[in-house]
Amino acid sequence: MPSALRSTVKRIAQKVLGQGNVRDFVRTRRLWLDKKIYRRPIEVGELRQQLIDLGVTRGRTVWVQSSWNEFYNVPMKPSEVIDLLRDLIGPEGTLAMPAFPIDQDASKLFMVDRAPVYTGLLCEVFRRVPGVQRSIHLTSSVCAIGPNADFLIRDHHHTDMTWGKASPFCRLMDVDARLIGLGATFNFMTPLHAVECLLYGEVPFFRQVFNGTIRYRWKRANGEAGEHEFLKRGGDVRPQRLRRHFGPDICTDAKLSNLKMLAADAKPFIEHAVALGRKGITMYIEPVPTKELFVPTTGQSI
Repeated sequence: MPSALRSTVKRIAQKVLGQGNVRDFVRTRRLWLDKKIYRRPIEVGELRQQLIDLGVTRGRTVWVQSSWNEFYNVPMKPSEVIDLLRDLIGPEGTLAMPAFPIDQDASKLFMVDRAPVYTGLLCEVFRRVPGVQRSIHLTSSVCAIGPNADFLIRDHHHTDMTWGKASPFCRLMDVDARLIGLGATFNFMTPLHAVECLLYGEVPFFRQVFNGTIRYRWKRANGEAGEHEFLKRGGDVRPQRLRRHFGPDICTDAKLSNLKMLAADAKPFIEHAVALGRKGITMYIEPVPTKELFVPTTGQSI
């Protein structure tokens, strides 16, 4: 659908629904309907076994993206879900979650250890767990705890590519991480954005995704401070466009009552997304992914 037509349809939908954010309205109505349909409580032991079946096992590095709204049939607090995840991976395992700040105003000082997140209640509770480390990034910071935590987060503010090779997202591949979606399934898998960073120098299309830079100041609770500048991403994405290209050999789906889950190993997941990107198969609808923009200009990036 052309961008002009898409904008027109969006304005009409906003007017008809009386809502500024159509996606949020649809999501809220779907959740209301699901609560009417899916009423079976999920037992803690049942959830525990399903997580084990999805690869949340001792010693693993596990990346979790979640939507707490979908946990209405789970009789657990966010802190209890975090305890369960940490118990399954053990002290030799590492748990990581997105911690994207609510306030992303580059003119303000980013207080790394205090800024609340918008990536869900589970992530915000996790951010406050003693011993959790947070990467320095104004828009896409990551929290982690465990032996691989420092490796994952320490260089995020030393790269100009938010999801590039030195970011926590690409480093999930280096530590053989398991990606887990809890309520937040394929559409919310942030590591998909590694594609535009890894193919930035190879495929012209992905250079069009970025426009300008963002520079901000940051400070930690211990007084450490500095500045960071990174490439600003634009465009519009529809991750669901890619889902059919990820078979069960890469992505595993599961469901308990209403709670949808997804699991994948980070390395094959990201490498497959990159391979699709080279073929012109992308989640982007803006910029328009025209064929000529996917002709490689340099050697392979991954």
